[in-house]
Amino acid sequence: MSLPDNFLDLPAMEPPAGEVQNLDNPPNGNNTVIGIYSVCIALASVFVVLRLYAKLIFTKTARIQDYLILPTFCIFIAHCVCWLKMNGTTGNLVHTWNFRIGAMAPFYKNGFYGLQFYSAVMLAIKPLILLEWIHIFGTAGRRFTWLCYILGTINVLTYFIAITVDSSACKPRAAWWDITIQGHCINTRNLPIATGTINAVIDVFILLLPQGIIWRLHMSRDKKIGVALVFAVGLLSCGAALARMSLGYIYSDSKDVAYFFSQAGLFCVVEMTAAIIVFSAPTIPKPLGNFAKQATSSIGRLLRSFSGGSTYRTGAVDTKANAYVHIDELGKAVPLAKLRSGKSGESAKSGQTGQKRAESIETTADSVV
Repeated sequence: MSLPDNFLDLPAMEPPAGEVQNLDNPPNGNNTVIGIYSVCIALASVFVVLRLYAKLIFTKTARIQDYLILPTFCIFIAHCVCWLKMNGTTGNLVHTWNFRIGAMAPFYKNGFYGLQFYSAVMLAIKPLILLEWIHIFGTAGRRFTWLCYILGTINVLTYFIAITVDSSACKPRAAWWDITIQGHCINTRNLPIATGTINAVIDVFILLLPQGIIWRLHMSRDKKIGVALVFAVGLLSCGAALARMSLGYIYSDSKDVAYFFSQAGLFCVVEMTAAIIVFSAPTIPKPLGNFAKQATSSIGRLLRSFSGGSTYRTGAVDTKANAYVHIDELGKAVPLAKLRSGKSGESAKSGQTGQKRAESIETTADSVV
């Protein structure tokens, strides 16, 4: 059966009662999409750069997950490019009845590849987080370690199946986004429900796994709260995952597929960004704290030089006490040894005690960051 000459100019669907159709200049959410994606790209970029600096340069303790985060981040950027390119079609967050049939193909083509990139990011980032949990909380026991491995395996299998099914759902593949191409497609509208549910469950486990261990650490209550908050960034990821799961149910029953398809992308990018932050955040406080101390020390020396005061430096000789001073993690001065005193043994012993105390605190902090 031949199609009418003006087929591509026809509306994709009739508007529901009470809605006014606008095919020429429909209202859209392009600015909303640009704003959300810009913030997410900026946040993810900052945290990935800080993570790589912390592991590759500051501590020089890079592991396999630190090398894998870079290609994962590149795929994240590829998703963002695809979704932002949808602004150049009829637009993002546009109701289906405001689309012309001919405008659906470029919209869905970008969306198709954007979804594949999203699935690839989620396939990788969750196991990276779990590997990081195993490293940070390695003393938690074999049960914790095996639970992380099991969750990571389930996640990889889930998204591998999702990518395989979605990318091979139509023969030829272009029939996925272009209804004018004759082909055969299987129904995959329930696929987001399955992947969304499994994804949300894994996110909840990733969020809860470290919390009990954190509160058993030998740290001050304030520091425990601070560390717990770093890991609780996962709440944002869980919220986005639950929202995307809910959209999966709405999408499967709704005729306004273009609008909800576009809306799902916003929750996808928020979820990916939160996952990248969860992976990166635990390693960042230490180099940032060191940078802050150096900056504070430099500013202090500069101010004292202007005021004509004496300049004191960590490791410098104090003219009053003639002692070498070590600043421990708590910010307290611990005398390590008298430099010109016959009682150097006693001072050195005192310094060793202080140094051990500082190292003990630092070791506890290192088990978290």
